[in-house]
Amino acid sequence: MPEQVIFTLNVPTELKDDVIDNLITFTSITGFNLKKINGYSKEHSQFDIAEQVAGYRAIYQIEVLIALKEVQHLKASLNPICQPAKLKYWLTPVIESAHF
Repeated sequence: MPEQVIFTLNVPTELKDDVIDNLITFTSITGFNLKKINGYSKEHSQFDIAEQVAGYRAIYQIEVLIALKEVQHLKASLNPICQPAKLKYWLTPVIESAHF
């Protein structure tokens, strides 16, 4: 098992600030990356009309480098925001992480 992972979370625009506020106060991480992406899905019934025509939804993707042992705490912290919206997340193992 890796010691660190990348926790990746896709967040709709309307929840972005709530998730960021939560992450800023989470003491087990030193920072995170935020990028705007276009999310494509075969299940786009939740998309508004413009998104259905375009075929994608503009969302944010957050990446957090975190110790594997802290992931459950992070998920518990984010759960009140993310669970009602059924937000998608995944973990990617980190082979190496260092500074030059």
